[in-house]
Amino acid sequence: FLGPAADEACQYVTGIVGKNPLLLKEVNLNECELGDTRVKQIASLLQDKHCKLNTLT
Repeated sequence: FLGPAADEACQYVTGIVGKNPLLLKEVNLNECELGDTRVKQIASLLQDKHCKLNTLT
């Protein structure tokens, strides 16, 4: 995903993890071009002690 599609994918993932950190176990973002802002958003969610995401690719 590029541009707006990457933004939408990142918002979707951060929204799900933010609302229910136990829901996702694995996320593949290989096809997304994530910029610094998106990476920082996801990284902050991964630091949540309730986040059960095991694999992020």
